Amino acid sequence: MEFSQVIPLLGLPLGELLLRLFLIVGGILVIYGGIKEVLEPLIMVPFGLGLAVSNASYLALSVNGVIINNPHLSWNLTGYEWIQYFWLQPFYNFTFMTGLIAALVFMGIGVLTDISFLLARPYVSFIIAAFAELGTVFTLPIATHLGLNLKEAASVALIGGADGPIVLFSSVTLAPHLFIPITVVGYLYLSLLYIYHERLARVVIPKSLASKPMPSTGVEVSRSEKIAFAILMPIILSAIFPSASPLLLSFFIGVLIREVMIDRYVKLLDEVILSVSTFFLALVLGASTTSDVVLNPVVGKILLLGITALVLSSLGGMLGGILLSVVTKGKYNPLLGVAGVSCVPTTAKLAQKLALKYNPENYMITELMGPNVAGVVTTAIVAALYLSLFIGT
Repeated sequence: MEFSQVIPLLGLPLGELLLRLFLIVGGILVIYGGIKEVLEPLIMVPFGLGLAVSNASYLALSVNGVIINNPHLSWNLTGYEWIQYFWLQPFYNFTFMTGLIAALVFMGIGVLTDISFLLARPYVSFIIAAFAELGTVFTLPIATHLGLNLKEAASVALIGGADGPIVLFSSVTLAPHLFIPITVVGYLYLSLLYIYHERLARVVIPKSLASKPMPSTGVEVSRSEKIAFAILMPIILSAIFPSASPLLLSFFIGVLIREVMIDRYVKLLDEVILSVSTFFLALVLGASTTSDVVLNPVVGKILLLGITALVLSSLGGMLGGILLSVVTKGKYNPLLGVAGVSCVPTTAKLAQKLALKYNPENYMITELMGPNVAGVVTTAIVAALYLSLFIGT
């Protein structure tokens, strides 16, 4: 009996076999990075094992004339008649292809988000967040110049918003044929924020400005103000940007439940919905990333454009923070710009870590959460603009 009959993987052409082995090793390294917390463990541990196992489990099977090689799911067979063939296919079809998984994650993020700091300094927060959308805006023309159509370019550009659910939701709607590579690249690069974002801030932001302590606003935001904001903001934004209304409703229903203090729902959205949806999101993305997806020639462009979008957004936020500090003669610490990239609360924590390195007395996490939360809203607005402009093209 030949080895290829015992282990089908070994019967593949040498090039594809080597690529699959590379992806298996890559999956193991991703798991290691998650364990060491170099990468985000909540995403990367299940993603890494899904990636390694799906590339090891090559299956040459013909079903209704279609060749199947992944026993877990097939990302390009989205019709409901295929649900019976793969154990992850029902979850993929009903939550990924409808955008439900992004909405569920957003509900969990919303219930964890305190909007007090945003409402204490709304103008400053949104100005910083707007600067941090540099990548979502300027990556679009770069992507079209590299040959992507407007829908594909918009989906990739939104990686610059550093908000995984928005990237997922937008790419499913605008570029479903590239949904897996765009979302995978987006989440991989979001994990890299741990590595490069703080280092970039050290280079860009002058230490003399970043070391200045930043006093608290002293503004008390009442519970009724936060509840009113959580009700009115999604209504107003949904009226202006109806295509993004599912994400807006999902995020703000979480915020509203937090502020109304419905403990049972808070626990449901945080401990159950967010945990389950994040786990399966990572696992399904990993299990979907097989060699045939990686071999798509457009993946190289997505890798290049994704990191371009994130770096531009990081630079935009930091430059916005420097400008605000200079204009106000040091009233605002430029590290606010580091938190403007809306990876809640990762970038705010990184900014606080850097602030304490420069000045051990500079505790400003509450102020940093303002632009951090505002970034979620501004990224949703940019996504809504792209959806409104390109969904019918």
